[in-house]
Amino acid sequence: MGSERQEGVLLIPGLPDEVAMDCLARVPYRFHCGLRSVCRGWRDLLGSPLFYSQRRKTGKGEALVCLVQALVPSSSAEEEEEGGAEKAGEKKKNAARAPPCYGLSIYNSTLGEWHRLSFPPASGLAVPLFAQCAAVQASGKIVLMGGWDPTSFDSVSDVYVIDLVTGRGRRGAPMTPARSFFACAVVGPLVYVAGGHDNQKNALRTAAVYDTAADEWRPLPPMADERDECQGVALAGEFWVVSGYGTDSQGRFDPAVECYDPAAGRWRKEEGLWTAGDGLGGAVVPPRSSCFVLEKLCHLYCNEDRREMREYEETERKWKVVGETPATLRSIPCVASVTGGGRLLAVGSDGEHRHSAWLMEGASRKWTQVDTPAGFAGFAYSASSILI
Repeated sequence: MGSERQEGVLLIPGLPDEVAMDCLARVPYRFHCGLRSVCRGWRDLLGSPLFYSQRRKTGKGEALVCLVQALVPSSSAEEEEEGGAEKAGEKKKNAARAPPCYGLSIYNSTLGEWHRLSFPPASGLAVPLFAQCAAVQASGKIVLMGGWDPTSFDSVSDVYVIDLVTGRGRRGAPMTPARSFFACAVVGPLVYVAGGHDNQKNALRTAAVYDTAADEWRPLPPMADERDECQGVALAGEFWVVSGYGTDSQGRFDPAVECYDPAAGRWRKEEGLWTAGDGLGGAVVPPRSSCFVLEKLCHLYCNEDRREMREYEETERKWKVVGETPATLRSIPCVASVTGGGRLLAVGSDGEHRHSAWLMEGASRKWTQVDTPAGFAGFAYSASSILI
């Protein structure tokens, strides 16, 4: 890792490199971009996957939840102070007419901090509406895929890859076809996508897998059925595409699940896993092997008639109620399992016309509302977690 540095030059003068690396590993991740610019030795160190592997092994890794989130405009109260109520009202009307903007928000569940990942204008990177977010732990990369163009509302084939190790972002090989509202999950080092709809709003059966290292898409065999607005999870080394509906059955969600086995290279269909009539009434949460309770597929309901958390018993092939969802969470949440923490993060409406976040501890299944700054109170569409 330090082999490229000039021989005899220490990371920190007066300290052995092992001690210096331990010191640098303790610096919060949000400062790493600045650390890389200090000197060549620090740049090489912090650009190495081995450095972040060491952080995780020594318990200094930070669990980041990455969210594709609507950007919240400045408050009308601030605008009134600057230019009066009339001016603030006009700005509010103009904002309502403007195309919505999305960004990539980061919640550091280890430190309880929020920040937004910014992209240099020259990079050409922008977050489409309803893009899917996938965190690839093996490579330390965040992949943003598909969604809608904010002006035309057409599905896009755009792919953006943000390398959290080097701090750089790039465009990836585009998806074919362009798709929105599709299933997405990471199995091992690869990103799997399936279903959704195309520019003509036709539901899709097609599927593909993306290799971030090779920057290459490979087609997969198509699913048995079209599945628009489906949800994707990784379970037991397989890619599960949950529910969805076909072009001719708008809004009538299929209770079946299709599972792709990468080793066998084929799909199988599981009938009746999704309760008839569930629709989008709940969020499906993928399991994490490091979680005490969340080793099973989870399903959250957050509506007035039903407020519960369920787990899927694979041996009995049925759902079991294991707890409640927060009384103050009033909408279908965007949910992610927090890598390495045995927790869930849910982002949804708090009933006060703003969005907030809640954390659930896996062992106790108790929820705590997270302090969510006003700038991060926008609608969250997709989320994925990574330990860095």
